[in-house]
Amino acid sequence: MSANRPAAVVVLAAGEGTRMKSATPKVLHEICGRSLVGHVVAASRELDPEHLVVVVGHAREQVTAHLAGIDADVRTAVQYEQNGTGHAVRMALQELGGPVDGTVIVVC
Repeated sequence: MSANRPAAVVVLAAGEGTRMKSATPKVLHEICGRSLVGHVVAASRELDPEHLVVVVGHAREQVTAHLAGIDADVRTAVQYEQNGTGHAVRMALQELGGPVDGTVIVVC
């Protein structure tokens, strides 16, 4: 692994987005023809991480299906209960099999 290449990028996308008052999951809203999570995944890929994990929760089936359609190599971790940011990161690290060696970038 390159010294500048992150070991993992963790994208936190499990929230409900209740303040948006929309039936569409927050991360699936589109801006400029791409979903919010799609923009984050594309930007994360520019970093060339060894692993890219998106933590899903609310509407997880819909979000996971969307992710599979935009990037087949994205891994997903499920946060069944929204227990905070630290818990979400822990779910991502469990998906990766435990602690990783190197830099982990967390994107909210």
